[in-house]
Amino acid sequence: MRTIKTIFTVLAFGAAASAFAEAPYPPEQAFVSTLTRAQVEQEVAKAEAQGTLLQSDASYPVIATPAAQGETPMMAQLHEHGKTEAGASIYAGA
Repeated sequence: MRTIKTIFTVLAFGAAASAFAEAPYPPEQAFVSTLTRAQVEQEVAKAEAQGTLLQSDASYPVIATPAAQGETPMMAQLHEHGKTEAGASIYAGA
């Protein structure tokens, strides 16, 4: 009697687990490209030449964008601020 209950319990849990199985929604479709490899390479070269090619943090090499005209780098601004307005701060350091 105990083995029948155990078997029934195992079958019930198995049926319950399969009831929660889901199919992907929306159904996955195969990717179909409308451009040839040569066309894609041509578009990438054009975007690189125009400077509009998007880059992520993982891309290599890192392309640094130059500072705008008239702007000084941040560290230079901090040093300048420290020299000219040192008395204006109420923080005296640790």
